[in-house]
Amino acid sequence: MHKFVCLLRLLFLAVFSLTIVQCREADDRSRFLYADDPAATDIIEYQLHNAPSRDYSGDERREASKNQPGSEYDEERHIKPYFLTGENGPRVVQFYSPWCGHCQSFKSKYVALYKEVNRRLVDEETEVNFYAVSCSVHHWVCLQNNIKGFPTILAFKENSVDPLQLKEVTADNIAVAVGVDIKSSLRDGIKDNIDSDVEGGEDSEEDFRPIDILGASLDGLSRTREAVYRDAALSFTYALKTEIFANRDGNSVLDTNQRDAFAEWIDLLYWTLPPTWILHTLINDIRVNLDAVLVSENNMQIMVQKHDDVVNGMHTTWSAQCSKGVDGAGYLCGMWSLFHIISIGVIERHRAVLGARDQILTENVALTLRNYIEHFVSCEECRHYFVEMFDSCGFNHCRRLKQPQKLPPPESWQEFPLWLWEVHNHINVKLVEAKLKASNVVASSDELNTALWPSPEHCPQCKSGNKWDTKAVIAHLKKEFWPKGVQNFRFIVLKKKDGSKHTNSNRANLIENLIFFAGSAVFVMWCTRKQKRHQKQHIL
Repeated sequence: MHKFVCLLRLLFLAVFSLTIVQCREADDRSRFLYADDPAATDIIEYQLHNAPSRDYSGDERREASKNQPGSEYDEERHIKPYFLTGENGPRVVQFYSPWCGHCQSFKSKYVALYKEVNRRLVDEETEVNFYAVSCSVHHWVCLQNNIKGFPTILAFKENSVDPLQLKEVTADNIAVAVGVDIKSSLRDGIKDNIDSDVEGGEDSEEDFRPIDILGASLDGLSRTREAVYRDAALSFTYALKTEIFANRDGNSVLDTNQRDAFAEWIDLLYWTLPPTWILHTLINDIRVNLDAVLVSENNMQIMVQKHDDVVNGMHTTWSAQCSKGVDGAGYLCGMWSLFHIISIGVIERHRAVLGARDQILTENVALTLRNYIEHFVSCEECRHYFVEMFDSCGFNHCRRLKQPQKLPPPESWQEFPLWLWEVHNHINVKLVEAKLKASNVVASSDELNTALWPSPEHCPQCKSGNKWDTKAVIAHLKKEFWPKGVQNFRFIVLKKKDGSKHTNSNRANLIENLIFFAGSAVFVMWCTRKQKRHQKQHIL
């Protein structure tokens, strides 16, 4: 009987272990766009189990052991995909991230480009291979190749290791870049618009997934609050692991501006997020050990892994509403959710901050968000849009977010979430316009109005005719992005930052105090003299 029970336990453990492995494999599959897709079999998705062993062993391993005697060989950091070395034919390589909306939309176009280029090759020309590298899986490969945005398309000539980055990706440009001759598209009757070569191509209704700029989505608020917070936590931890050290121009060390931007971002999360959110365990640990964490990407990875089970639990993918049903997508949408949670936290938590009160003013909050996006968001178009919009005082934030440092009016704290909400709506409108423009359709006012949120179904009182009720909008944002019930108030202390800005602020405060004391002294002297005169008159 005892042996039978032991066998049952072993069988259960075997089945459980197999289930975990299968779940992990399924999760890994969600981090690829082209693998196992019947419509994308022409694209060679780089996967280690299909790669030649020389990509990650042999001479590379021996060389690493010489340089780091006695240390553990980190295989992932020494992977060199075979198609990035010499002795290869003409080829095109796409570096992408599965959460990137542009990468998802570009997928069908990339497949169609392969077909067009190779169909138009002149006789005896070598086939041009198209490769895809997921930076979500092969992060170090992308880092070593100085990939700064997604998607990045590199073209290589035969036997060359010097890539040419393509800005405008067309069949003719690819042919020139890889050094092959192709037939005229007009002579072969091939349309310039390669999207028509693919059934249900990039511009089709089913394939269009508007997860572009900052992940703003038309149905983003149909999630439950639990899903909103789960998506935000996943995106935050994902960013720490893959984004913070991603755009370093080949240097793995953050410069002063990047370190300051990250430190201010962590401080912003520290005081704005709901005090009961478990994400604070990771944020607090980073704040306490900031210098150590920013030494290297490896230190950051260790810090995130330490808290990952507590922060994210068993949740490894974004909600269906956030990912639009695309496996592995949802990162930008989750970040956008985090931005909204922060914006409501500005209203709810500003009274709890002691110390450097100037750092919690809405103009500084907006600047912190802007700096984070500039330095740590890999989506090039997203980054360019937000920074350009902010630096040009987009949506009048230069005036709207200006607060007096002492006793700002209570209603002034609502301007930041309202400003961010307006930015979000503008992004939604741009997405609808882009979608319709791709189909050669001019967007009508009714179609653009459908892009605005909250919709009448979600918040009937938020809009009357063409006029928004900002009080109702704030109430709706709180409902969607802030926990119900009474929150633990929890006072926190922020230290003042070093720098000329704060030095000037301190000098201004000192001058203000001196003027106050001087005025008080003059007033006391005047009162004293007046009292003495009154006493003399009384004696006489």
